[in-house]
Amino acid sequence: MNKIYPLVSLLTLMALWGCNQENVHTAKSVNALSQNDDIIKAAVLSKDGRFNLVADGQRVCLWENSQNSKPLHCLKGNEAQFMELLDISENNQFYLVSNQMSVRLYSLANHRPLGEWQVNGNIINDIDISANGSKILLGFRNGQASVIDVQRNKISTFDKHRLDINAVSLSDDGLMAFTGSSDKKAMLWHTDTGDTVHDFKHGSRVNHVSISHDGKVGFTLDAIKDRTFWDLVTGNTLSELDTSLRFFEFNDSRFSADNSLLLSGSPKQVIKLWRVADGALIAEWQSEVTKGRASILSVAYDGDDKIVTSNSDGLLEQWLRPTSK
Repeated sequence: MNKIYPLVSLLTLMALWGCNQENVHTAKSVNALSQNDDIIKAAVLSKDGRFNLVADGQRVCLWENSQNSKPLHCLKGNEAQFMELLDISENNQFYLVSNQMSVRLYSLANHRPLGEWQVNGNIINDIDISANGSKILLGFRNGQASVIDVQRNKISTFDKHRLDINAVSLSDDGLMAFTGSSDKKAMLWHTDTGDTVHDFKHGSRVNHVSISHDGKVGFTLDAIKDRTFWDLVTGNTLSELDTSLRFFEFNDSRFSADNSLLLSGSPKQVIKLWRVADGALIAEWQSEVTKGRASILSVAYDGDDKIVTSNSDGLLEQWLRPTSK
């Protein structure tokens, strides 16, 4: 099951990307590791790229990416079947698994279950966990959102959207939630009270949202053409992605520590690095297809000079970042 792909020398090309793009850095991965022989249903990397949580429909396995021999632990049977939503807390102490009906929290250290929750039979479309694992955000198909206070075992449910919530994102402290919905809106709101801070209108359903660690910058992407960086303090637009492409999707995205960059992974094997200030594409990478589609399921920064990605072929890949922004 465990295969090491040979080290590939870095290939740098200078290319033009669509309309008015700067020179874009492109490269092949410098290291790749197969972590599953089956097509992957879901995967999530820890924020630092150290851990990868992988679900194939029958098992959910936690890998420490520096170890190449075997996973640290695997959930099996009823604990693992039909799990399609996963997350890891930023402090690397907890992980979440969900079958879209309930969500279960585990200790990363000993893999013991710490709690399980469901809300009135609502179908969960997306989940996120705060940096210290104290809060969990659930976005539902009926437009509601729930915030779970883990320590108090308390669930607060809010009517935030008129239609399904497709994507959710929490600030590191768990105080601010960012949600995107088929009602063509993204909302920034307080998790303690449910009060809306900003309401961002879009031309079509909002399929993806991402919030920076400090809750000051956000990104939204709708189904057709709106893909916007927002100043979440003022509610003003910072920039739009500088591309003429329409109808593209992100499976995952992460802001850099200084909020200057956004790293994204798509269903079409492509990883891109965007500059927040002007929306320019400054780097892109193409994942290797080894079994099927190689959809990029999760992305993470590995220090200042590398990124890590996990794809639906069960492949973990490492890439070199360009040295300039």
